[in-house]
Amino acid sequence: MTTTIAALPTGNTDIILDRAASYLARHGWLPSGLYDAHDGCTRKCVCHRTGAYPASIIGAIRYAVFGQPRWYLDLADGQALHDYTAAVEWLNTYLIATGHAGLHAPIFAWQTTPGRTVVDVCAALHAAAGAYRHHTLRRAA
Repeated sequence: MTTTIAALPTGNTDIILDRAASYLARHGWLPSGLYDAHDGCTRKCVCHRTGAYPASIIGAIRYAVFGQPRWYLDLADGQALHDYTAAVEWLNTYLIATGHAGLHAPIFAWQTTPGRTVVDVCAALHAAAGAYRHHTLRRAA
């Protein structure tokens, strides 16, 4: 029996990471959870008008893949789930190996570091997307 393991994600990982950064820049960032629960909401808030919530990095990547906030992945289609997993894996590997804003750490530890800002988070997502593009161009050559 032969098993093939793809060590690196393929496809649209860079586009997903760039979209996640754009989402956070537009709708806001949270250092934990998936999306802002916005307790006490009167249902007249921006979240209910747009369907977009301030999100963590993982929440923003989910929005970038699925086109809406997604709390659960059990009903996700196979290709979208692969794209989501590939983007999270690439970002996690990038933040551990290369680091950003002075820290080498997995996504959850990196985003909860005191003093982290939405600007740091968006820059890290764009940098990871750029690294992915660079890697795929080198690999194709």
